Amino acid sequence: MPQMSKVELYAANRRDHRGGMSMRELERKHGVTWRTVRKALDSSWPEPRKKLPPRATGWIRTSR
Repeated sequence: MPQMSKVELYAANRRDHRGGMSMRELERKHGVTWRTVRKALDSSWPEPRKKLPPRATGWIRTSR
């Protein structure tokens, strides 16, 4: 199965669920966990990605 975006995955989960598939069948078909299936059925949009904190640089500057 080709890689799809989360929005497409959520839409496919909702469509298949309306067609009569159980949550366990959705997990197996789309290769996701039950939590992802539950989130897809509860909300039409996935939650936005969290911002990562800024990373420190690898350089340590010391005065010589």
